[in-house]
Amino acid sequence: MYSSLDDSAALLSIADELYGAAAEIPLSTTTGYGIGLAEDVEDQVRRLGLLLSSFANTVAVHSRAPRTLGGPPARTHLKVLMEAHAAGAVGKALANLAEAMVHVALLQDTPSDYHPAGRAESIRSAHAALDNLFGTARHRLHHAARQLHRSADHLGRPAAPAPSRTAEPRVAPRQPDSTTMRRSLNR
Repeated sequence: MYSSLDDSAALLSIADELYGAAAEIPLSTTTGYGIGLAEDVEDQVRRLGLLLSSFANTVAVHSRAPRTLGGPPARTHLKVLMEAHAAGAVGKALANLAEAMVHVALLQDTPSDYHPAGRAESIRSAHAALDNLFGTARHRLHHAARQLHRSADHLGRPAAPAPSRTAEPRVAPRQPDSTTMRRSLNR
């Protein structure tokens, strides 16, 4: 039997994956990363691409679920919706990393013999752009992970019991008899 705890656990797992991906994005490139920077960005692009593909698969499978007999539970639909929102954030972070590849390529370009002073400025500019792009990608991933954590907490709460549809007979309050009244007064 599939429960809301399974949906919550899945969202928490995805949130942890997003936090992990954000943690592996370099904090600053001003210290220089050399050739390893391109490989780090490539690893992150691959990781986020696989995660985005997983989100797309979840949404596609959910869309094919039979709608007869009530379809999937509302909680599962909410989980899929949250994953789709996370996919948007992952896609934007992925776009940031794709743009970062341009700046990594500029940093790895051979020094220009014609404008050595201009080369130093373009290096500073590329580092600043990379730091901004990496920071934005990290922020997007952290935000999506926080949203998934909140959603998982919401899904994990037990649903309130549905009110009973059968009306219970009302019984008129009993009037205390005189002996009961005398006993309570004598105490």
